Amino acid sequence: MPTPALHEPSTPVPPAGSRLALAFLVATAVALPPAAGAAAWRPEGPDTGNVRDVAFDPHRPGTVWAATANGGVWRSGDGGRSWTLPGTGMMGRKIEWLEPDPGTAGTLWAGIDSPGRPSLFRSRDDGATWERVTDRYPGVLGTLQPTGARIAFAPSRPAEIWVPSTNLHYRSRDGGKTWSDFRVPGQDAYVFAVDPADPQVVYAGGRGDTHHLSRSDDGGASWTPVGEGLDGTLRLLAVDPSAPQVVWTVVGFNQLHRSADRGATFARVAIPADGTDEIWKLAIDPSDSRRLWAATESGLFRSADGGATWQRSDRGTGRYWVRAVAVDPAAPGTLVAATSGGGLYRSEDGGASWRPSSAGLGAGWVERLYGAPGSDLLFARAGTGLFRRDAEGVWTEIAAPFVEAGERATPDGMSIDAGTGVVFGWQHSRAWRSRDGGRSWEELKGKELSARDVLRNRLEGVQFRSLAPDPADPQRLWAGARSNSEPGNAVFRSRDGGRSWEPAGRGLPGGEEVTLLRAVAPQTLLVLVDDAGLFRSADGGDSWTRVGSGLPGLAVREIAADPNEPARLFAAFEQGLFRSADGGATWIRVEGALAQEDVEAVAVAPDGKVYAGSFGGVFRSTDAGATFTPIGDGLPVSDVRALAVAGSPPRLWAGLAGGSVWSTALE
Repeated sequence: MPTPALHEPSTPVPPAGSRLALAFLVATAVALPPAAGAAAWRPEGPDTGNVRDVAFDPHRPGTVWAATANGGVWRSGDGGRSWTLPGTGMMGRKIEWLEPDPGTAGTLWAGIDSPGRPSLFRSRDDGATWERVTDRYPGVLGTLQPTGARIAFAPSRPAEIWVPSTNLHYRSRDGGKTWSDFRVPGQDAYVFAVDPADPQVVYAGGRGDTHHLSRSDDGGASWTPVGEGLDGTLRLLAVDPSAPQVVWTVVGFNQLHRSADRGATFARVAIPADGTDEIWKLAIDPSDSRRLWAATESGLFRSADGGATWQRSDRGTGRYWVRAVAVDPAAPGTLVAATSGGGLYRSEDGGASWRPSSAGLGAGWVERLYGAPGSDLLFARAGTGLFRRDAEGVWTEIAAPFVEAGERATPDGMSIDAGTGVVFGWQHSRAWRSRDGGRSWEELKGKELSARDVLRNRLEGVQFRSLAPDPADPQRLWAGARSNSEPGNAVFRSRDGGRSWEPAGRGLPGGEEVTLLRAVAPQTLLVLVDDAGLFRSADGGDSWTRVGSGLPGLAVREIAADPNEPARLFAAFEQGLFRSADGGATWIRVEGALAQEDVEAVAVAPDGKVYAGSFGGVFRSTDAGATFTPIGDGLPVSDVRALAVAGSPPRLWAGLAGGSVWSTALE
């Protein structure tokens, strides 16, 4: 079969010091009852997420842990088939690895790779709450600067913990109650490994002037340079649990080496990883150390002969990178794999095939939501792709026509007509229409250039940088161009449902890109033209006038109109929410609860209530946008990136940064 394309979705990381607040702690998969008068939110899916690591719990057979980028730490009690979120304390953090404590049931450790502050975290209550270890232990750990690299335990003495870092390293001999620092002479240590049978034998790998690996035979009191045959920075270390004299290490990106003499010498092992494609994790089957799995940028590979030969082992995991894999110690042949965007996958045949196993995993980073009151269709553009929700609540990922198979769809925008069920989607100057709710699509085409057009240098044609159907007539459409140098061609109009197009941008500057186009009322349009500003047309595009006095700039996230009063508009900015009462001519900032908010999204319900989404949650106005109150209690994370009013009866839908989609009934 053809090799699936590999892709890691772009997942934004909230900046250090951002106003990311956590709404509440989820004790089970069911949301806690809301306070009196608060909106009752419920999770809606899709079951997806950028999963970075996965591990079986050593104390409870069938319990599996999964760490996601920004979506928190999740738990499965049925071997990885379904998942719940025990607590929200790690949401919004880019978790690189997760380790259940082998000595203390219910204790978990996790590493965070955050620019400026990589950190070590611990939970003592099965993931319900988390603490930053450096904050908990001042003094020695007050100087702790972990690189985000994985910690190591001594399997036969599980209270002993080793923490790698640059130059200065740390260890605890009592399960993390107290700590001490030390140095490995002549090198930095980015990774530790402990002999599973003898806790006195410890390996430290990293980077040095003359050597990159050291071994201690006295529990870290002294260190001896080893590692003949290794040349480069060590990234991974693993000791064979059934043959401790065998040590595995990864040097650089994908150079896999094996030692049969306790690290004294190493030989290169050929593995089918390309160029600079990184090996992320090496897993050894605890029941048979001849069976190995390597999660790499080139794919997931397995070996049944101790690394002598390797076969591709990611059939069924789709287009996503497999970031990590864990072997069930209680069920040989059962594995759980963590992928970069498709959530979790499970294998019961030793990795020969995989099936999706992400039920309940609502950890997606949702960027935009597209819906309409009266329509049960909802589309969510997430960091992992485009998802469609039908009337039964079933989510389906969509690739074509927006991208070829093997890539994620990232449409620039979508529009749903609740009356006809017609859906429009556009991306990269192309647009498509679906008449069956997004199951199949046909491309909208502009007029082909004639020989006369070419001779007269009329080379401008319709482009679909943005698109807006008329709210009263679905046959009337407008399209905003990506780049048209000729004045008057920044916007095109169709009167026949997209079969033919004509210029409708007289009064708009040429040579600019239309970054936002909204039909706020019949024949009434707002268009944002790159660096030129905001313009309005009240005659379907025949003429345009500049508007936007009072706006803080041109970086508009969204513009929404009150369906009962189209001259009343709302615009979302990093600097807050702005409203206009005169069709966009002038704007004022909304003060009060939203005064200091970075507003990501705004939506107006059919009854005129206004909803805004920000880092601080969801806010509602019942007085035409004059004042707002928070209604986000009940959401697992307050970082709201998208809003939509959709459904029959309509509901408010919120897309979260790491929490997928939640909804609440309109009040």
